[in-house]
Amino acid sequence: MRAPAGGHPPRRWQRAVTALALLLGLGASQVAPALAAVPGLSPAPDRPVVVLGMTGVRWTDVDAATTPALASLAERGAVGSTVVRSLRPAACPADGWLALSAGTRAADTVWDGSGCRPLTAADDGTVPFWGDLVRAADTASFGAQPGRLGEALTDAGVSSSAIGPGAALALALPDGTVAGDYAPLEPDVASQVAAAADASDVVVVDLGSVRTDGTSDRATQVQEIDARLAAALAGAPAADVVVTSLADAGTRPHLQVAALLGPGYDAGALLESASTRQPGYVLAYDVTATVLAALGLDTAVTGAPLRVVEDASAAPADQVAALQDDARKSDVVRDLVPVYYVVFMLVNLALYGVVSFGLTRWQGREARSALTTVRAAAVAVAALPVASYLANLVPWWRAPAPGVVVALLLAVLTAAVTAAGLLAARRWGLLAPLGVVAGATAVLLAADVATGARLQLTSLMGTQPLVAGRFYGFNNTAFALFATVTILLAVAVASPLVARGRRTLAAVVVALLGVVAVALDGLPSIGADFGGPPALVPAFAVLALMTAGVRLTWRRLVGVGAAAVVVVGAFAVADWTRPPAARTHLGAFVQTVLDGGVLPVIARKAEQNLANLVGSWFTVLAVGGLVAVFVVLGRPLRHAARSADGGSLGWLSAGTPLGAIVHAVPMLRPGLIALAVAHGLAFLLNDSGIVIPAIGIAVAVPLLLATYAGWLRDLPAEVPTPD
Repeated sequence: MRAPAGGHPPRRWQRAVTALALLLGLGASQVAPALAAVPGLSPAPDRPVVVLGMTGVRWTDVDAATTPALASLAERGAVGSTVVRSLRPAACPADGWLALSAGTRAADTVWDGSGCRPLTAADDGTVPFWGDLVRAADTASFGAQPGRLGEALTDAGVSSSAIGPGAALALALPDGTVAGDYAPLEPDVASQVAAAADASDVVVVDLGSVRTDGTSDRATQVQEIDARLAAALAGAPAADVVVTSLADAGTRPHLQVAALLGPGYDAGALLESASTRQPGYVLAYDVTATVLAALGLDTAVTGAPLRVVEDASAAPADQVAALQDDARKSDVVRDLVPVYYVVFMLVNLALYGVVSFGLTRWQGREARSALTTVRAAAVAVAALPVASYLANLVPWWRAPAPGVVVALLLAVLTAAVTAAGLLAARRWGLLAPLGVVAGATAVLLAADVATGARLQLTSLMGTQPLVAGRFYGFNNTAFALFATVTILLAVAVASPLVARGRRTLAAVVVALLGVVAVALDGLPSIGADFGGPPALVPAFAVLALMTAGVRLTWRRLVGVGAAAVVVVGAFAVADWTRPPAARTHLGAFVQTVLDGGVLPVIARKAEQNLANLVGSWFTVLAVGGLVAVFVVLGRPLRHAARSADGGSLGWLSAGTPLGAIVHAVPMLRPGLIALAVAHGLAFLLNDSGIVIPAIGIAVAVPLLLATYAGWLRDLPAEVPTPD
């Protein structure tokens, strides 16, 4: 039996929503500790460190019949995928070797206006184009210092040898001269590597590049590198060896090959690093940190040493197959992400348009059926994000037509979540659809982040490894969703309590939800989000104060802002106190401030924010949503809300003022204010800028429209028509 409009939902609905809210506590009980000290290269003076580098070689190139050396890597030690993103979507060979030299993101200048600069030999012991690389690093905002690795080795008295042009770049000193010995790659690779390993503590070898614009086909180029790899491995049987592809083969990014070989590594083991905190993924400049750690040097670099995932060994052939599957998945999802967001944007704008048009057209009983349809459609639009994450539970990317399969899967999952919300409304009242969709999204994100964020990785709305922006915790899209749905969930939980006059209990529930949300988002070992807590703390503080009936004053608002600064500062400092290799970007930011490099970071984030504001499809979505809500819908709704008989929309509300919805949803206005605070501050504080309010609007507006449509539909059946 349906609950009366404007009445109090049954206690079962209260218990269900409260239980859903309490599930957010999963994250608090599943706090992921900092990465444990798992096996990696450790200082071993009697063993040289050999880096066998190449570019453009992917796991999808590997085949036991045609590339036996690459296929044998999983039989020799730990393997993973290298993410080579630098300052541009695709990394050139010089970019990859420069990242190894600087220990952070770095990129060459564009050669001849397009394409990549060909690597040339350092015949006189100096990298020929070193001055261009230094100037490129100076104009970028990542603080890259070309020559950092070579300088660290020289200062520590570590002997080194560079073989090939890329290796010369990697081991160059800040003035462009190559640290230690340099030689071009010779035909007898095994003997050359063996001699260098006998004479030096560190050997870096450039095995060549696979280029899509090369004179030979891709398969031939890969086989040539495979032959050199086999010879190089034969020349360094007693060394600690890092094998990695450092750059892309062309203008399209891909995951690249990585391996860590040496005494004690089990066959089929899986690599990771503190940079990614994701099994199977490492960054190109993690190799720099790996070399330094193997030598016992504490030179500060952005990357983190490679390490082996505990209990993650598999049959070598199975591990290679899994890495190939990850590579295919990242390629497929990369192509479909823009399509998904365009569809998500269009269905939102279509919903706004239909509602705006319908307010002037629907009449009498016709309005009731229209409102039923609008509510269902609005719930479905808001359910799309949670469906996009759930879709990754099914390996749809392996299908012959993955786009078609994922579209059908999204339709089924969206329909299931929508049906759950609408069925809940039949038994538990007006706020059930909002509570179900917001609660399901919040719980899913909380559980995923608390357990490693594997579901978000390479999902349509999640983190994309090829972008290399973030691999764990909350990225900006996930934060926008999480902030929006947790606030709306708080509205759903607190409204029945406030309606019964239990404001204190409602405020406590809101505050607890806020504490859990802030902890999940800000703790370094979980969400590790620097820009999230300064937005969440004020939003939930304002919501809790308004829930308790406390009047907002400037003094209280200043106190709320100060609390946000203290919270995020505490998270960052706590992370900074951990060892450098275990820090997230929270602790890294503190170190950047101490080193005096905060201004370039702020400038880079502001530049990115501005770029998104003026050149992103999110701008269209955000502006479209704001126009629809505050202009097209806002004006008639505000007038109708102020009129005693519903004004121009009295025919739709049976003469009831539209503002009377606050009796059924007393937390509606506080919730809208809290959303505005969260979205506004997040827009200002995060480099993705407009993405956050755009995603927030795309979920919040449909759920609010669904709530309003359900309230109007359940008003008395006899609706007068306009004169």
